[in-house]
Amino acid sequence: MASLEKLRSALRAFLPGGRSSCRSPALVFASFQAVLESNNRALEIIADIGEKLSGDFLFDRRYIETSVDDLIQSVRRSIDEINHLTGDRCLSLRPIADALAERLRTLLAGRDDRGGPLLIDLDKVEFKNWPRVGGKAAHLAEINQNPPARVPEGFVITTRAFHDLVDGNGLRRDLDSLERLLADPAAGDAELERRCRALREKIAGARMPADLAAAIADGLRRLRPAGVAPRYLAVRSSALEEDMDFSFAGQFHSVMQVENDSDAISTAYLEVVASLFNIKAMRYRRQLFPEGSPLAIAACCQRMIDARASGILYTVDPTEPRSAAMVVVGSYGQGQAVVEGQVPTDYFRINKENPPRIVDRAVARKTAMLLPAAGGGLGLQAVAAGDADRACLDDGELLRLAASGEHLETLFKRPQDIEWCIDRQGELYILQSRPLLLMEGEKERLPLAEKLEGYQLIAADAGRVAQRGIGAGRAYRVDTYADLKDFPEGAVLLTHRDASYLVPVMRLAAAIVTEVGTPLSHMATLCREFRVPCLVGVGDAVRNVETGTEITVDAEDRRIYRGRVHELLTFQAATAVNLEMTPEFRLLRRVQREVSRLNLVDPLMQEFRPEGCQTFHDVLRYIHETAVLELVDLGRDEGCLLGDSLIRPLTLPIPAGILVLDIGGGIAPGTARDGVDFQAVASAPFRAILEGMLFPEVWHDVPMHVGFRDMMHSMLATPRDTLTGQYTGHNIAIISRNYVNLCFRFGYHFNIIDAHCHEVERDNHIYFRFLGGASDLSKRSRRAALIAMILKAFDFNVQIKGDLVISRASNMMPAEVNRTLEILGRLIGFTRQLDVQMESDALVERYAEAFLMGDYGIVARGG
Repeated sequence: MASLEKLRSALRAFLPGGRSSCRSPALVFASFQAVLESNNRALEIIADIGEKLSGDFLFDRRYIETSVDDLIQSVRRSIDEINHLTGDRCLSLRPIADALAERLRTLLAGRDDRGGPLLIDLDKVEFKNWPRVGGKAAHLAEINQNPPARVPEGFVITTRAFHDLVDGNGLRRDLDSLERLLADPAAGDAELERRCRALREKIAGARMPADLAAAIADGLRRLRPAGVAPRYLAVRSSALEEDMDFSFAGQFHSVMQVENDSDAISTAYLEVVASLFNIKAMRYRRQLFPEGSPLAIAACCQRMIDARASGILYTVDPTEPRSAAMVVVGSYGQGQAVVEGQVPTDYFRINKENPPRIVDRAVARKTAMLLPAAGGGLGLQAVAAGDADRACLDDGELLRLAASGEHLETLFKRPQDIEWCIDRQGELYILQSRPLLLMEGEKERLPLAEKLEGYQLIAADAGRVAQRGIGAGRAYRVDTYADLKDFPEGAVLLTHRDASYLVPVMRLAAAIVTEVGTPLSHMATLCREFRVPCLVGVGDAVRNVETGTEITVDAEDRRIYRGRVHELLTFQAATAVNLEMTPEFRLLRRVQREVSRLNLVDPLMQEFRPEGCQTFHDVLRYIHETAVLELVDLGRDEGCLLGDSLIRPLTLPIPAGILVLDIGGGIAPGTARDGVDFQAVASAPFRAILEGMLFPEVWHDVPMHVGFRDMMHSMLATPRDTLTGQYTGHNIAIISRNYVNLCFRFGYHFNIIDAHCHEVERDNHIYFRFLGGASDLSKRSRRAALIAMILKAFDFNVQIKGDLVISRASNMMPAEVNRTLEILGRLIGFTRQLDVQMESDALVERYAEAFLMGDYGIVARGG
């Protein structure tokens, strides 16, 4: 993982050109603000798209097209501004943004399913491939990437292959004609059926393009789980909309038990493609999309599981959605017999408790099961007499299946209809997971008011909605990045401040609640993309909610309840195909997926490089972090700064020796040129730092004993900035009304604080770096560990290496920025000479606890 220092080094290596040796801090800061302004415009468009998808707004195609155009132009302006700030060292962002813009325009034109590779391995499918792999394969790929659920290994023949097949066999005119017919309300079923039948016959006799046949053969060669090629495969349909917002259950054809042979797979593939034009599927499509929609289909080719038992899991009982129960039906053998009603099935009912509990079962007499036939394919065979009355699943398998169901419901943020199987070694596989749609009548909310009166309210009118929805689970407090590793799936995440580093667990959270934050932050954008119910800025309402307490978050009416409110969860689950049926909603949802997903999450924990940008949100995040680093560098141009006639000494009751350069509103008008006292400091962030440094007992004057060994280390191993060379000895503060860049040295340690404090929360940041000391490396490293421990307690994201500490905090309200800077001022004074006392690891926690408890005098007492 790369630190911000590595990022800066990478930027300089990657982007040619340098900056002028002397840059005006005022002009640099003005350029930084221009970057923020253009970035904010783009982020506001992304946030507005997410808000429109909340269900409370009507919009048309014109809104979508205008938003996309505005977003493209705003991102381009941001790229221009960051290049102006950095001296054209971010030119590589332009072709990246152009490619992303072209993807969006292709999407708007309805042609985004025609590019890309012919075949993609299932474990290599990314979200950008979704338009080309179809809904079913996209869901399977997502399941595969989010353990512990497991799917059979395989590959996807993409929609590009479908279009190549259509074009290669001269069927484009037929396909376009059928799409026009589907959108014509006057067209009758007889003509529709005639056209569909003709296309099915032509597909059945189509010639496979040579490159597609070669790609299938190559895919089969790669498909060797555990080093052994599977003998049989399943070739499953994966149409564009299938299993996404609509189930298309049973509308398309899948071929089971296909020989591992490219000709056999090709034949099965043509059967799947032909099923796209099944008249039943066309009528269903016409009912869902009366305005018409593009026709394309992919095929998911997977290892055929030798199933001992198979069946269906509903994560909500569709007959009693308020019961908080799951329903499982299953039988022996392959699941096709279950979904088509060919065999009797066992029935199980499992309550969603913690842990789940089996509450009902009805075991059928099972006399037949669907198994592989001798000549290929599947056939019904008799069940052994001793097994006919035995349940197809034991209790352990049922509970494991229930846990997988809850995992998938949390992952996709809505009830699921799941096809599953268990092989003869007891391994559970998910074959399909699609949205479970419940009855319209269950969505009626009017009776809720009376039912909710029986639940205890933790908070009403709580904060602001970042993403609408309702989620319930056990509360789990996240105070530092380290807390994420133990985050339990299905929990409600409570945290002090919204932060994009929460991304790794967002898909696992039932809901997210933050004490401070804004609906326009990076995290809020991600909540909308992942559909995680989220309230931000709820204040102290959840501060005393203990981890493990079950709560329900209503991010519709901004309420938080103690306990699991089943009525609200039913309201959430009982959705009907309404707004999401409209073509405008579906199109905007796809636009949102393309622009808002964030891959560049944390500059301290991952590489931040232009080539890592996969969405506009990534580009904007990269631009913002690069702009902040440019500000951090301001205080390094010391030779230029010291020559500025406006630089003035700061007069303080402590020997800080700071020189001040005001670039706009940082010093009160009328202040004398020969010095600045504390009262004349008008810069809010700088004043907050000074208040911390001047806090009683923080700045201790007791001389520290420095041993001979420590003295020699300090003389021979003067720390160096890992990027730009040795620090100098001047302490310089560049300030404005809402900005401070403080670069200073006390003894043998070196600090940088760069902070921006503005009314727009997402513009705010604090960057803090600490390096060095007057002792040996072990003591300096202990002091660094102490500083890191304290910073983490105040929600900083921290990286530590030896005696170097780098930390970042961002997206903060102005009051919190100033409060945190005041703490940093105290920390600077408190730890100023502390390295020489760090004789043992035990002292790290001792001094950290003392600082957090306000016992600053411990340093003078010597511990």
